[in-house]
Amino acid sequence: MKTAIIGAGLAGLSCALTLEKHGQSADIFEQGKEIGLRYDIAELMTPILHAPINDSVKFFSETYDIHLKPASNVQKIYVHSENESAYVEGKIGFINMRGKYKDSYEKQLAQQLVHSKIHYDSHAVYENISKEYTHVIVATGDPQDTQQIQPYDIALPSAFAGAIVKGDFVRNEVHTWFNNDFAPKGMGYLIPHSKTEGTLVIVYPQYEDEWLEKRNEFWETMVKEASRTLNQELIIEHEFTISDYMVGKCHYPRIGNTFFVGNCLGAITPFLGFGQTGSILSGIYAALDICGQGDYEKLCKPLLKDYDQSLVLRRGIERLSNHQLDLITKSLHNQVVRKIITQPNLGVLKGLSHLLKPFTSK
Repeated sequence: MKTAIIGAGLAGLSCALTLEKHGQSADIFEQGKEIGLRYDIAELMTPILHAPINDSVKFFSETYDIHLKPASNVQKIYVHSENESAYVEGKIGFINMRGKYKDSYEKQLAQQLVHSKIHYDSHAVYENISKEYTHVIVATGDPQDTQQIQPYDIALPSAFAGAIVKGDFVRNEVHTWFNNDFAPKGMGYLIPHSKTEGTLVIVYPQYEDEWLEKRNEFWETMVKEASRTLNQELIIEHEFTISDYMVGKCHYPRIGNTFFVGNCLGAITPFLGFGQTGSILSGIYAALDICGQGDYEKLCKPLLKDYDQSLVLRRGIERLSNHQLDLITKSLHNQVVRKIITQPNLGVLKGLSHLLKPFTSK
């Protein structure tokens, strides 16, 4: 067998690593000149999105011999709405770096490769690659690459504005903001990298042209609100914006000997927008199928179920007014609600969807 992987992101590299652990290797084609996203950012890897995996770092290490070193663990998440603030605490998950950071998850995975070769600055064309290789992994992270081969249902195109910020942070505490005044139907978040540096972002769906036109205004408001909430003046460095970031899922995880992994499959969860766990799992599952150790479509069913439940939750949140968001935030002071959110084995996404019903029903 001869396997090609198009894209050296989390899904593609995890696939290559798993192939190697079963005595095979792959050619990895990466259009960038190095590993990593084109922008630097911190992300949250949380069991809220993928029950019943309580600890993704432990799970990947002990189950698949893939080892990740997060920037820190998360013990507390603050939720801020227009007039309310609350928090949940426990084993919330991990903070990891993406982009050009030397300890980004992509670079950590690439360092574990032994036999597979990464071809940088390579604009591989699927039609050509599929003729040369017995198996092809589509792992570019771009749904448009999937759409050239099969249907891909777009749940929402998203707009981002963000920056690396300097301040005084608690490393294992994440802050989120739900406020339609500056993140309509979306959210803002602050994820620390260290005691003095973090990622501040607003992300929201591009449902209206005006929202994209007002992105700079929204961003300025987000920075002011975050500074007010944290009671400090945040110093902005390395700003970035992203438009038309597509979240969705494909119709078929596998067509012939072509496998769709990562965001080309549907690994980005619509609720919070993070997809590291799903991306890594999809890459592993594709490799297991190639090595005769599993059926890719069956293995992916839980991932796609998580996606569907996350999308239901996303649609529920999009219907909430600022007043309703205040009520939801206030409900987080209830210990039973906190337990639901911090116990992934209870089915958090489904539980949160039920929590929203009283606020979204007509």
